[in-house]
Amino acid sequence: MSPSKADRILSRITALHHSLQLDKDESGPSTLERDLMLGYLRELYDLYLNAGESQQRVRKELEKTTPPAPPPTPTPPAPEPEVKPAPEPVKETPPAPPPVPEAPVPPPPAPAYATHTAKIAPEHNRPAPNPPQPAPQPNLSPDVDALFKEVEANGFSNRRMQPKVNDLTRALSINNRVLFSNTLFGNNDELNQALKELNLKGSFANARPQLADLAQHHHWTDEDRQETAREFIDLVRRRYV
Repeated sequence: MSPSKADRILSRITALHHSLQLDKDESGPSTLERDLMLGYLRELYDLYLNAGESQQRVRKELEKTTPPAPPPTPTPPAPEPEVKPAPEPVKETPPAPPPVPEAPVPPPPAPAYATHTAKIAPEHNRPAPNPPQPAPQPNLSPDVDALFKEVEANGFSNRRMQPKVNDLTRALSINNRVLFSNTLFGNNDELNQALKELNLKGSFANARPQLADLAQHHHWTDEDRQETAREFIDLVRRRYV
């Protein structure tokens, strides 16, 4: 609050009050004088009121900026004295009894053997199992028979140069698989089924009847299929060389 402003308001109030006392008219102050006096008083009241609010505002700002005092550090309690338990009385161990000698254990009696009275029949000579016979050869047409004869003749002469095939299902390259499937079989499924069956025949003689049936069924004797048919038959032959 500015002191000069408050002094000016107080001087105005004092002057107006003296002027009202000097007035000899006992009818009291006029409305204008009364309103003027009330205005001075209200202005002085507002001045003091604002001064109190500004001081409270400054006090709150100071409280916000001032850090709170740290709480007092608690004093740890004094440790309690350790109470040691009383030692237990030592118990005397009684002396061990003298060892008792072990009595000898007699051996078990020998088991009685029964006399065998059953008659043993002489062994009969069992006949040896018949060796597996190759599958009967079907009646081949001359053209189909020529395919096998040429493969067997060329395969016998080139047997050292051509490696043995251990598994027909894994021996084909991609090109040979496509060639055999398109030329000698209806589709790739028929080729896979034939390879699985021919791979388990045990010998080329047992695989030959199935090859002959495939040759007659799919017309391997046609001129444009004979070379591919010989290559496939030779592949099966190398499986059993």
